[in-house]
Amino acid sequence: MRIVVDNSAGGDAALAADVARALEAGGMEVEVRSPRPAAVFDTSIHLISAGFVIRVFDRPQPHEMRTIGEAIRTALRHHPSLRRQTRSVPVHLSETARVLEWIDVVE
Repeated sequence: MRIVVDNSAGGDAALAADVARALEAGGMEVEVRSPRPAAVFDTSIHLISAGFVIRVFDRPQPHEMRTIGEAIRTALRHHPSLRRQTRSVPVHLSETARVLEWIDVVE
């Protein structure tokens, strides 16, 4: 399965990299998009989203969604900031804004 960890908004490069590594370890083909040069991410406000999104190009099978969810949950749990641990990561269908699922630490 091809997955994009889209950090083009400049959300959290370290967290996005951790998720990408975990997805690759789970046998998935992963592309990481770096922040655009003009991306500005205001971390002074309370955020619900982790600031990056997962993009899938086919609807994931249940076992693939479990792999994606576990990679995200593991990265969120091991990130140093409590605020980061409480964020959610959306799984988008392709390049659309359509969210297939929100993944956070709590299942």
